[in-house]
Amino acid sequence: MASPELLSTADQFLKAGSYFQAEPAARAAMADDPTDPRAVLLLGLSIAAMGEAERAAPVLLRAGAMAPDTDHPCTAFARFNPPFPPAAVNRVFQACLRLAPSDNRLKAAFADSLIDAGQPLEALGVLADLPDSASVHHMRGLAQADLSRFPAAITDFEHVLALRPDAAASWSNLGMVLKIEGRLAESIAAHGRAVALDPDNNQFRVNRSVALLKAGQWESAWLDYERRFSLPGAPVSDLTKLLPSLRPHDSLAGRTVVALHEDGFGDTLQFLRYLPLLAERGARVVACVPSPLVRIMRAVPGVAEVVTGVRLLPRHDFICPMFSLPRVFGTTLETIPPVPPLDLDPAALHQWKKWLPAKGLKAGLVWAGQARPSLPGFATLDRRRSAGLAAFAPLLAMRGISFVSLQAGPAADQRLSAPIPLIDPMPHVDDFADTAAVVANLDVVVSVDTSVVHLAGLLRKPVFLLDRYDGCWRWLSDRTDTPWYPDLTIFRQDTPGDWSAPMEAAAEALRAMAVERGVVIRPAEAWERAFIA
Repeated sequence: MASPELLSTADQFLKAGSYFQAEPAARAAMADDPTDPRAVLLLGLSIAAMGEAERAAPVLLRAGAMAPDTDHPCTAFARFNPPFPPAAVNRVFQACLRLAPSDNRLKAAFADSLIDAGQPLEALGVLADLPDSASVHHMRGLAQADLSRFPAAITDFEHVLALRPDAAASWSNLGMVLKIEGRLAESIAAHGRAVALDPDNNQFRVNRSVALLKAGQWESAWLDYERRFSLPGAPVSDLTKLLPSLRPHDSLAGRTVVALHEDGFGDTLQFLRYLPLLAERGARVVACVPSPLVRIMRAVPGVAEVVTGVRLLPRHDFICPMFSLPRVFGTTLETIPPVPPLDLDPAALHQWKKWLPAKGLKAGLVWAGQARPSLPGFATLDRRRSAGLAAFAPLLAMRGISFVSLQAGPAADQRLSAPIPLIDPMPHVDDFADTAAVVANLDVVVSVDTSVVHLAGLLRKPVFLLDRYDGCWRWLSDRTDTPWYPDLTIFRQDTPGDWSAPMEAAAEALRAMAVERGVVIRPAEAWERAFIA
């Protein structure tokens, strides 16, 4: 066994990013004991980290041969923290495969890495060269789901479970895909099998809770969803340990409760309706939110103070993440609190009223979400929920409506290629209070599933939600309305990735709204339609 001190030195250099120092340190450990697979692995990782895939490959293969019952050494490189670019990881795998083209363990590790890196199509190509097995079908199922090939994913997970009925992860993944397909009873049953096989797995319980939420079985869901704080990367997990969790029957008279933003702006906007209820129970309510939400939270009845970070918190008795408030109040489909009136700035409302067109129908548009780097895998979901402005062609083909961009982030630049000029207030918008003042002066908002949907719903504006095929739990299933926002209508994809049907339906609803309000609508001219196409 190599000297622990030598191994530790090489490991510390590697983790510190001092790769040129890590290599000689790893070689010193190897010289101490050439048969220690840890020393060989550290050498291979050090060389790979310097971008020398061809030189690293034989060393990594040697390390793999020395420890055949562990994860392949290339997997350690793929999962290194901080991560290396996917292209660099792929080069290392490919260099190893050139030396060992028949190494199925290496191929399986490569496929797994490609799935983790959001390259499912490439992963399927690698998996096609592997013999049939439960693990291969499990990875195929993950890749098919990432490609929105949900029936194929179900088939693969069912194949796994026919071979290995005790594969808890496959039961959980099957449950998630069944939920997407609207087979909610089967989904809940599959998640139940996963939890029964591994009752201490918090991810399985959270996955089951989302299926229960989607099915409207909220009483059974809220407690399981609290397990999210135990998951890796949970945004507020450390903060929830500071004080006891707020319970449904806690006495709040004269107590200070901190309502804590978790991750999504939309979640906080959706659940701010509970803050006046806390105040009604005698609590002094402090909202801890990011700066874009500060002014809108100050407009919520019952909120005594708003801060932007935990270091600014006053003395308090309870801390409760916003997403836990429905559990505290035992929320069911029948007991969702109404949206509270927001005390918006009259001067801002008047300013935007003058800035926007005085006549005609004014429709706000949001065509894309934004990725959340703090949430692994969210980029895939963001791609599914984002339509892109080009998909809004059926709406933009109608003349007589003033279209207002409410799009933030990089996707806002798509407005530059619109067939007609969009009114764009967003360069003058700093936070959600500004956005609210704009939305309050519109007639309708047409949006993919983003925080603006919740903001418009809070303002009791008509909202046309363009929902992805695998819509979020909060929009339930098989319905076009929602108990969260009485003025919201859902237009959902019939086919994954295909926005044509919901866009046409939303365009027809927008046309009907215009006619009802006496707005004259004319179709785009031939040359304009050609430009849109």
